Amino acid sequence: MDIQVTYISLNRRGQQQRDQQRVAGPLINIGRGTQCQVHLPDPRVALQHAQITVAEAGVTLEAEPGRIQINGRAVDGAKLALGDRIEVGPYILEVEVPPAGLPLALAVTLAVPLPSFGGEGQRFVLRSPRVSKRRLAYIGFIGILLLCLLVPIGADLLGYAQAPDAKSASSSAESVVRTMSAKFAQTWNPGPVSRSHQPFGADCRACHGLPFVQVKDLSCIECHKQIKEHVPAAELTGAQGQAFRDTRCAECHRDHKGVQMAPRAQEQCADCHRDVKIVAADAKSEKAADFRTAHPEFRLSLMDADKPEVIRRVRQGKPASPDMVERSNLKFNHKLHLDPDGVRDPEGKRDTAGTLDAQGRRTILKCADCHQPNEGGRLMASISMESHCQSCHSLAFEPQVTKRQVVHGDEAEIATMLREFYARLVLGDVPPDVNPPKDLPRMRPGAVLTYQERQAALRIADQKANLVLRELFETRKVCSTCHEVARKADGAGWKVAPVRITQIWMPQSMFSHAKHTTEKCTLCHDVSNSKDSKHIAMPDITSCRECHVGAVAVVGKVTSDCATCHKFHAGRDYWHGVAQAQMLARGKK
Repeated sequence: MDIQVTYISLNRRGQQQRDQQRVAGPLINIGRGTQCQVHLPDPRVALQHAQITVAEAGVTLEAEPGRIQINGRAVDGAKLALGDRIEVGPYILEVEVPPAGLPLALAVTLAVPLPSFGGEGQRFVLRSPRVSKRRLAYIGFIGILLLCLLVPIGADLLGYAQAPDAKSASSSAESVVRTMSAKFAQTWNPGPVSRSHQPFGADCRACHGLPFVQVKDLSCIECHKQIKEHVPAAELTGAQGQAFRDTRCAECHRDHKGVQMAPRAQEQCADCHRDVKIVAADAKSEKAADFRTAHPEFRLSLMDADKPEVIRRVRQGKPASPDMVERSNLKFNHKLHLDPDGVRDPEGKRDTAGTLDAQGRRTILKCADCHQPNEGGRLMASISMESHCQSCHSLAFEPQVTKRQVVHGDEAEIATMLREFYARLVLGDVPPDVNPPKDLPRMRPGAVLTYQERQAALRIADQKANLVLRELFETRKVCSTCHEVARKADGAGWKVAPVRITQIWMPQSMFSHAKHTTEKCTLCHDVSNSKDSKHIAMPDITSCRECHVGAVAVVGKVTSDCATCHKFHAGRDYWHGVAQAQMLARGKK
């Protein structure tokens, strides 16, 4: 609620003058400070002398003890009434009849003016200088303009902008102009450029298109063409989204401040992600402000082997979502492979004579035997049948005949290989390391066969190849140990479900296995009881918080702000594109 304040003073003729103004409430400060609504400019008044509170129940005045008197009595505070006389230092405030609609009207009068010094007849005369202030200002302005603006661009004005030819010596005047321009140009340089901009740091026009104009985004994008939007501009909503959309590159990436331009202030991220729906109404992410105190559960990006073009994003939590499964079409048992007693190893269980060892030696596997970091250590390298599995899971088709194994491929490749192998044996071309089976008819080496004999021999080879092919897929279940195998609809052959294993589980985060080599794999990936490849053993946020905290340092923990795990300019489409491409590449191997 407003009040009316009337300042009463005397003009030169000794006539009373009243200046009225309205002051907004409900809290009104009285004092010498310029922030006070009732301003009393006298050194005998405190900066904030008293305070008026306007409420429906009435108007009250409060002050520290000994500062005010109401109706001649010192008080700390009182409810004001019509006719009250308030003494505030040398001022008298009187409560008058307020206009209609206002709860209070005050008349302010300076009762005891400050005494004057020197007497009435004393006069002070300032003799005007020989050079006026205006003229001095112009001289200073022109001098600064010459030194700081015209001299730095003197080389350009005089046509010396281009570097001189090394073979020709420049004139002394040109050398002086160049030297002075270079020296004075440093007066405009706010500091060293960042490390990435140092190759062209001497060329101001590379970024500053126009003098005295802020660097525009187009100048940045001219070089950084691959930079992605943090959020597509069309998805930003509300006033805060508009402000984010209008933010210039240079507002966050400030050059001339040292070697690092990328900001790491967590509050810049939290300003939007503390309530991200205000900035982007359709955002799928949840509220986040600090990793330790305000961060949602992780979201995993999952791909189904039968639908590699679709990426499922499932958030972790307890209880786990029914969609929190990996559909890779691979049969795998982590618990079996990590048995502390070891796994059966065809090589480890044989002695020098090639017979089974009575002791039954077994090989104890570790995580690192199969999971090894790729180049750079950020992700894990792909697992292949030939490098990691085939030493135990042999693809030998007739161990008593040959040590040769079928290729790890589709049915057509395996069938072609088997036909070629048995065709050579039937036709009498026996390799040195092969012991032909006794049930397989063979032609005499060097015999000249007729066309009919050759065709009959090849039919025998085809029959043998088809029999062995059936054993691999059905009878011995060599392929079905790890793969989903089914007869084709027409009954002619078998169909092996394609295997695609998720490689990038959290594409919107930056994680490096190389920085976590001091920890055991099972500390984050608990697979000790995992018997099915559908089981996902990715760490949740609780596991990460055992070592990592937010931006506020904690003794014994790793301080981690937003930029530790997230890349601002990664772009949603970019990361999902990378994830999908790598997952598809993994599935083709």
